[in-house]
Amino acid sequence: MKSLSLLEVNDLKIYYKTSRGMSKAVDGVSFAVDQGKSLGLVGESGCGKSTLVKGIIRVLAGNGSISGGSVTFDGNDLTQMTESSIRQVRWKDLSLIPQAAMDSLNPVYPVIDSFLEILMLKGKLSRAEATKRAHELFTMVGLDTKRLRYYPHEFSGGMKQRAMIALALALSPKLVIADEPVTALDVIVQNQILRVLKTLKKELGLTLVMITHDISVVAETCDDVAVMYAGKIIEIGPVSQVLKNSMHPYTMGLANAFPNLKKTENTLISIDGSPPDLVDPPKGCRFAARCPFKLEACAHEEPSLVPVGNRHFAACHRLDEITALQEKAKEVVTWQKIPS
Repeated sequence: MKSLSLLEVNDLKIYYKTSRGMSKAVDGVSFAVDQGKSLGLVGESGCGKSTLVKGIIRVLAGNGSISGGSVTFDGNDLTQMTESSIRQVRWKDLSLIPQAAMDSLNPVYPVIDSFLEILMLKGKLSRAEATKRAHELFTMVGLDTKRLRYYPHEFSGGMKQRAMIALALALSPKLVIADEPVTALDVIVQNQILRVLKTLKKELGLTLVMITHDISVVAETCDDVAVMYAGKIIEIGPVSQVLKNSMHPYTMGLANAFPNLKKTENTLISIDGSPPDLVDPPKGCRFAARCPFKLEACAHEEPSLVPVGNRHFAACHRLDEITALQEKAKEVVTWQKIPS
């Protein structure tokens, strides 16, 4: 039976060559996204989210390389494709809403030129057909079609983001990857953009991978969530399970930093410290140095992802004590006493 997964990432390793050695930015990541579903990748800055995206679509920096694993998209391993072959996949079947969407439109040309370039060169449409399609796309994301003739500097931040979403959908791709699509926007515009993405996902049956450091974005838009830390996935599963019943201390810590309007007392708790050096990562759990619940074994033995519920997996040595740890994780004092 053919797999329902449109995207399957298996033991993917992406390393950067630096003056100090190889930095293991993504180190053995595995996950799958089924057709028509959405996955959120969350974690603090530097955890490897954007590198993972760049590796999937093969646009890594010159010092970056895929050192192992596979990325199977629609039955084909993208890591084994030639550059000319992967170019045929980008935009047409697999598109990206980039992290710097606000600056991704060419400032010296009207916005419509970006659409005509993609639709005519990649989509093989005539100019008339491409112009018609550009109007359809602008309408789809709630933009006035008259603005197609405007220059990027005449767009607000929210308008630029909508335009980039429309551009990503130009050739009706099977998978859209959104890399921090609302980071630079105010909360009102963020909500508008997320509503657009949710509507398009429902109406077009989009398969979506959402990269963000904001748990609230994932909670609003995604079916599943994968929590990344220091180049690895440490918890993954349905959004409702992972956020309401977090099984990894790092996920618990992220949840503590997420405002809950239903609580009368709403103290946000931060996680002290910084992620480890990925040129020389620790042998055991990579979160151990910042974890209030670490054991001796955590510094020497790396925990494996194991099932903890329906499609819910976590990597922690103390899963058998998780209920007690979840209660302790809610207390400010727990995170103020990080063991040295």
